Amino acid sequence: MMTCGFWPRRGGAIAVVVDRTGRVRSAMLIAGPDAASGLVTHLVAGDGVELVLPEALARGDPLAGLALSAGLPVWLAPAATVEPLRRAAGLAIGAARASAALLARLPAIPALRHVLRRLESAADPRQLTLL
Repeated sequence: MMTCGFWPRRGGAIAVVVDRTGRVRSAMLIAGPDAASGLVTHLVAGDGVELVLPEALARGDPLAGLALSAGLPVWLAPAATVEPLRRAAGLAIGAARASAALLARLPAIPALRHVLRRLESAADPRQLTLL
């Protein structure tokens, strides 16, 4: 299983894909809705990629909705877990790439996987998309 961590930064966000061993496979700068759509297309092309993002970001960023619409599993990491981990790793200020990689590695850590919350689509499957 490969996972993609997503972390905001000035001018956009960073997406980091790690493999099942925790090695970084790719890192991408995401700036704007077209780039977010491109990231989702890239992740769909990868086999079994899951997205992990901070819970607060899921409310205001279109990436989570785009990923759910494309059928990708989306995991939300609560700030109460992520912030202490970032501080312990020395990532409290900046370090968007390292923070995204940290998020991407969370599902592989059995002691921390239970704190992740699976985001479910709020859309009714019987509803047709108009645009």
